[in-house]
Amino acid sequence: MKDHIQVYRNLHKTSKEGRAVYSVRNDKGRVEDHVSEINLLNPVFRVGKKGNNRVREEKRKNVHAYIQGKRMKDKPSLADCDKESPLSDWWKVTYNPYKHKHFVLSDDDAIRVKSAYLVEISTDGVWVFRPSFEKI
Repeated sequence: MKDHIQVYRNLHKTSKEGRAVYSVRNDKGRVEDHVSEINLLNPVFRVGKKGNNRVREEKRKNVHAYIQGKRMKDKPSLADCDKESPLSDWWKVTYNPYKHKHFVLSDDDAIRVKSAYLVEISTDGVWVFRPSFEKI
């Protein structure tokens, strides 16, 4: 999609503090940045089925899952999203290719996260605001 980026966890890099580093791929398929924190508007969570199967068979990770959306220049605040919105609209998301076939809620891996209003990738994990769910 034009003007959208794809963000995925870099399997070979960590920050000096030992935190995860994420690669940012532009709409032409080229990696344009490496970050430890980023925000995306209208994110869609994608997992390649063949890549997921290959990880399980070979017991070796590969890049097959990413979050696609529009990069936000400034860090959003809850006030930017909706002044009436409760903090319970924020959910933590995870993906482990050995356990899951989709991005899921951290505290309930029977609920798939397909998209959201926005995503915040930070040092304490991947957080989504107002996600769309699907029971697995």
